[in-house]
Amino acid sequence: MRRLSLLIIGLVLGAVLLYGCYWFFKSGEKAGAQFGKPEIRGISHKWGNVTPSTTEIITDVIVYNPNPFSLPLKDVEAEVRMNNIKIGEGTALKAGIGAHERSDIVLSTKIDNGKIPEFWVSHIHNREKSTMNVKAQLIFDLKVTEFKYPIEISRPIETDLLAGLSSEEPKKVDAGPVTLTIERMSSHWGDVSEQSTEIITLATIRNDNMIPVPITKFRYSVKFNDIKIAEGSSDVDVIIQPKSEATLTFVTKIDNQMLDEWWVSHIRNGEMTDVHIQLQPVVEIAGEEFAFTLAEEETSFETNLLQE
Repeated sequence: MRRLSLLIIGLVLGAVLLYGCYWFFKSGEKAGAQFGKPEIRGISHKWGNVTPSTTEIITDVIVYNPNPFSLPLKDVEAEVRMNNIKIGEGTALKAGIGAHERSDIVLSTKIDNGKIPEFWVSHIHNREKSTMNVKAQLIFDLKVTEFKYPIEISRPIETDLLAGLSSEEPKKVDAGPVTLTIERMSSHWGDVSEQSTEIITLATIRNDNMIPVPITKFRYSVKFNDIKIAEGSSDVDVIIQPKSEATLTFVTKIDNQMLDEWWVSHIRNGEMTDVHIQLQPVVEIAGEEFAFTLAEEETSFETNLLQE
């Protein structure tokens, strides 16, 4: 009998306690002061520490806690993707909000620079258009439930790197003792792999001389912010007959493994890249080599990946 009485008393007290908790949270929701969801009052992004291996995005979230108890940040889910390729993830550097306080939650999302070549391949395959997405989810512990707040920024990346490597306007050039006319020229992207990216240049060249002109080599250089991402030469075995023209194919190979170094320079340079491309065939006359400039492009491109 005594045990039954104690059981009944325990059940009654439990019911009262549960009702009290229910009343507290329901009244808190109605009052908006005793219990409520945190208020996000501002979000900003900036570049943090940039090293040869990682690039950091710092996200500052201003949060107000309307509750009479501290509000811990239970978890953070954050990642960076370029063209749906995951290139980084994040954690919280500073978390937790006191009762009735406005505080900063600081997130650190680190991009793996080693993933930049993979992004580049997708960028070229996508006609030099890309999208960077930064997504984060803050998960707050509200004692009896969770509150999740999503953060997302999406920014486009567009380039037109081959714009200056095509022309329909004839241009005369001197190559040592001979004169040639570049009748027309066009460039497009060739094979793209994890290791390299090809630029294919087709040039129709006219020999204005009374002697045959052999083109024996092709030299090229591509620089992004003075970083050589392509430099080399290849053999060419074409003879342009007197007063005739020939269409030649020249291949420039970009070393994709240099693109992570370029990325670091791009971010450190305020998201600005200066591009310099030089293409030079070589003719051989009487045993001497003479180079002439087929194309030389100096341009730049800018991104605003963290701007609102």
